Amino acid sequence: MQNTEEITVPTPGDLFDDRDLFDNLYASEFAEPAQRIYDQLPDPPDDDAYSDANRIESIERGLFGFVGVVLNYAGEFQFDEDAFTTAFEEQFEPRFTDREYSRFLLVLKNTSIEPDITIDLETEIQGSPDYLGPYCVDTLRIRSLDRLEETGIATHEAPGTSVLEPVETLDAGRPNAALEIVLRRRRPYREIAREIDDTEINPWRNPDFDVTPADVYPWQQLTDVIEYLAASVRRCLRLLCPLGTVGYEKGYNVVPGWETYRGVAAPITFELEFECPGSTTGTHIAEDRALEIPRLWRDHRRRIAPGHNKFQNPLARFERMFSRESLEDQLVDCVVGCETTVLKGGSPGGNKYRLGVRTAVLLGEQNARNWSSERIGEFFRTLYEYRNKVVHEDTALPDEPNSDDWITVEDEEFLASAFLIRARELYADLIQSTLI
Repeated sequence: MQNTEEITVPTPGDLFDDRDLFDNLYASEFAEPAQRIYDQLPDPPDDDAYSDANRIESIERGLFGFVGVVLNYAGEFQFDEDAFTTAFEEQFEPRFTDREYSRFLLVLKNTSIEPDITIDLETEIQGSPDYLGPYCVDTLRIRSLDRLEETGIATHEAPGTSVLEPVETLDAGRPNAALEIVLRRRRPYREIAREIDDTEINPWRNPDFDVTPADVYPWQQLTDVIEYLAASVRRCLRLLCPLGTVGYEKGYNVVPGWETYRGVAAPITFELEFECPGSTTGTHIAEDRALEIPRLWRDHRRRIAPGHNKFQNPLARFERMFSRESLEDQLVDCVVGCETTVLKGGSPGGNKYRLGVRTAVLLGEQNARNWSSERIGEFFRTLYEYRNKVVHEDTALPDEPNSDDWITVEDEEFLASAFLIRARELYADLIQSTLI
């Protein structure tokens, strides 16, 4: 496969995966620490079928396996103090506590970013109901993926094999833009599980002691938080960059591991699926947009979030324009959304006239196209006129280069696809003007 390189990485700890090695070579080096750990654990249930000796031996096996984990961090059959400390914090300690932080990378599709740009967004989020539940947002950031993250994602398709399969979300040219979300658990997982479904977390439930971190979360609640945050940020980006189709195709849960410690890759545990249509027009985040994005997010993040009463319908119609397959459906969604946004209350004349006048007054010459207010009014009157043709006459929009029936606004002619990109751009201007 192009743009890949082969890396040979020794993993001494693989030797410790063989359970027969424990039985044949092990000489009770961990008997004393295993006994100490056993003494600190809660008493097993009265009806537990495992003897104290079996429990202690299971802990010994876990400690034996932990030696292999440390050697993988160190990369050789030699204990390293830093590797031991990191392995303990990342793998052994979370065994019964689960990880306090959960990190997700949502790869932005149809979007590029300057490699030195990092956009930190304010993390105070509200939902109704409270989407965050037992979690708080520690980090919300737009940035480029680093080399380890790119490698981890690119090799996630076939974990544990020598086969590398391409991942369409990644651009081999780098850097790829991503939304980084880090959630922090507010309380111990034991309390959260009991609160949600009366689950009692009992360390004796699984008698085989190992060093695999207990990455256990109430997944439905956790993914709801991620999707809520992702939708809010996506709306912010689309309002500021309406020409392209900013969105996500996949998200990844990234965890610590020896691969990161040794500079190989960022380990990925699972994917989140998103739907984002392709786009012929890409979005590039340069310095000017890097200043606009946090400003819009800071001022309006609650109003552009899913479920906000006032802006739910206009934003839903705006978002739908990006995913509608037919140009006619896009146009109808645009007009209905614009009507919902600016045609409030009574006014003389039909909706075509009212839409042209009110958009011209609202946008004036301060719009993405720098058009005059007269041209703005004419554009939206033309938009409404074609809406009537589609709805009442079932007319197809002209989108063939050799067509004689172009859409005309003053002295400019448009094919339908280009006309609707302009409409989406001005629709975004309308929404932003009503947010203020």
